Amino acid sequence: MKASGFVVVAAVLAWTGVARAEPRPAQLLIWGGGKDTAEAEAALGRWQERAKKKEWEGTLKVAEGYPRILQSAAVPGLKPGFVVVVLGACEPTAGPKVLETLKAFEPAAYARDVTWAEPLACPQLGPEWRVVQSKSWKKKEGTLTAVLLETLPKHEPWQTRQALRVMLRAPDGRLLGSDERSGLLGEDAFAPTLDGAGPTVTYRTVGPGCTAGPNISEIEVKYRIDGDTLKPRLSERIIEDNTHNCD
Repeated sequence: MKASGFVVVAAVLAWTGVARAEPRPAQLLIWGGGKDTAEAEAALGRWQERAKKKEWEGTLKVAEGYPRILQSAAVPGLKPGFVVVVLGACEPTAGPKVLETLKAFEPAAYARDVTWAEPLACPQLGPEWRVVQSKSWKKKEGTLTAVLLETLPKHEPWQTRQALRVMLRAPDGRLLGSDERSGLLGEDAFAPTLDGAGPTVTYRTVGPGCTAGPNISEIEVKYRIDGDTLKPRLSERIIEDNTHNCD
């Protein structure tokens, strides 16, 4: 059975012109797919649409030539009879970390242990953000997903920046809207929360003032769904008002 699988893989690679490699264990990262090419192409279209809108910008980058559509029967380890959208082929030990980041944005993504007869091409993580936490809320209008990101600047390691990236997806996976807020921990009092009925974030803004100092406000953002639209609702609290403290 295994030998016949290698024959199928070799035939597919020869037909597509893809470089061959010695068959080896790998973990295949799969975005989605279906029972025929039309379903796989629809899944690929959803990836392309969401990538174009920079949903996972700075957190994950697929290798050249990916995503790709593959017949599952051509890869030993996949269940035959499906057509899948593949994001990359990783070392078995590297795949889980990449999948963790991927699932933060698309919980339906998954991985399979396979025998791979091409050069490995694992998606790269970063370079700007790493995923700290993510959570999704399923509503009748769609799925609200919040991803908390964090980065540590190379030249200023004491300044840790976080970002909360919020996305609304339709039941069919289309991205309906997104919003992102970021700030430095400590200085901006950036405080995201992924508990309760939906995500919230608070942070401070520093505006112009007078000689006594700047105006400082605290902004709270709560996210709600209005029909098929993501609605960030902002409220402001004045912490320090120096508008009238002028010499």
